[in-house]
Amino acid sequence: MSSQTATINADDFRTFPRRLEGKARSRHHAEYAGWHASACWNGRHFDRFPEYIVRAQSLTDVASTIDFARSHRLSISVRGNGHSYAGCFMRDSGILLDLSALKQIEIDVAGRSASVQPGVTSRLLSAALAPHGLAFPTGHGGDVGISGFLLGGGLGINFHAWGNMSTFSVYAVDVMLADGRLVHADAEENPDLFWAARGAGPLSFFVVVKFHLRCYSLPVFITSNTYSTSLDRLPELLSETERIGPEASLQVMVAVVSGSNGHGVVLNTLAFAEDSGKAEQLHASLIYRLPQGLVDVVSENAAASFESLYNSTEAMLVSRRYRTDNVLTDRGADSAKILASHLPRQPSAATVSLFIWRGDPVLPEAAFSAHGRFFLSTYAQWNEEQDDELNRRWLNALYDDLAGVSTASYINEFDLEKRSESVSRCFAPSNWSKLMELRHRFDPDGVFHDTRMHR
Repeated sequence: MSSQTATINADDFRTFPRRLEGKARSRHHAEYAGWHASACWNGRHFDRFPEYIVRAQSLTDVASTIDFARSHRLSISVRGNGHSYAGCFMRDSGILLDLSALKQIEIDVAGRSASVQPGVTSRLLSAALAPHGLAFPTGHGGDVGISGFLLGGGLGINFHAWGNMSTFSVYAVDVMLADGRLVHADAEENPDLFWAARGAGPLSFFVVVKFHLRCYSLPVFITSNTYSTSLDRLPELLSETERIGPEASLQVMVAVVSGSNGHGVVLNTLAFAEDSGKAEQLHASLIYRLPQGLVDVVSENAAASFESLYNSTEAMLVSRRYRTDNVLTDRGADSAKILASHLPRQPSAATVSLFIWRGDPVLPEAAFSAHGRFFLSTYAQWNEEQDDELNRRWLNALYDDLAGVSTASYINEFDLEKRSESVSRCFAPSNWSKLMELRHRFDPDGVFHDTRMHR
């Protein structure tokens, strides 16, 4: 749908907000600039300006916004809680529908499940589940919104043991369609919508107003071990990790960070277990099988929790301006060598690259279909606006080279600003074709924005 704001007269917009329990601001309103700036946590404050921002307070507000957009040929983008490196919900023209105020959580303790609205964050969900001895594979950052995280797949805490991608722990969704209907979708009822909701990410052609989640027992023991090694031994470390194939309840992450003596490598293993003995066995199943001398101990058996994991992730983000890109790959050692070749030109010492071991999971049938034993993402971060272009060029050059060893990309951290025309690489070819067919079938008039963005 091409936005045609000329079809809206002043009376139309004056009457529209009166139907809302929440509020709406046009681009010409005095409060618009503040609303626009606060919509994104990324300090780059994207120069993309929707004509209207709607802060919904109810499902009725969602329905009214869809009806208004459809009637006036204004495409909608949806913000769950704003934690997007690319600000993918911030579009020129149309309507930004902000759902961050919808934060209801309902827990069925006996059924080991929860139903949550799209404004809920990882920290809010974990805090609500923990008193009942339950947990969910949320994002690693406490402020990560559940909505965008799950729609894009969700590489969550303890993901290996809990369904691989977090979206596969979604057993149903309630969605509002482009024609304004509210429908329930699961494996039996509206299965095509359920298929799309588990992985379509910003390509979604509906608004999910409630996620129904399968929950898990909160691990009694979560322990963290940290090791270090040199950059030149990173390919060997990744190859050995692949050879060993860590157990499902051991999360393995390898960070490449800047230090006083150049770049170094930090290996972190997180064990999720029912007792301390099992936690130690999980760590040992990887560390004791690595070649002697490959890694040096930094700390071992440090007690961890969901909150401490959130804090660690947030502590890694030390700058005001961010950009990211990623690949999934079966060639961990080769990708490490490519990364190393670009590090001497890395503009900001705060930038971090992260490898996460994924293995070879068998994925359920869903829109999410990206395979690769390793996930490699780079979190470029810096402070000054004058360095935007320098960091963008460096990140783009790195991932241009990594494309040659990639099997796919993860849409939640894909550079949709630069590479939106290549977003199909986040899906298996057949899944991409099905997603496009469903989008045309359910939203033929383009009520919801596609992924193309101005850079």
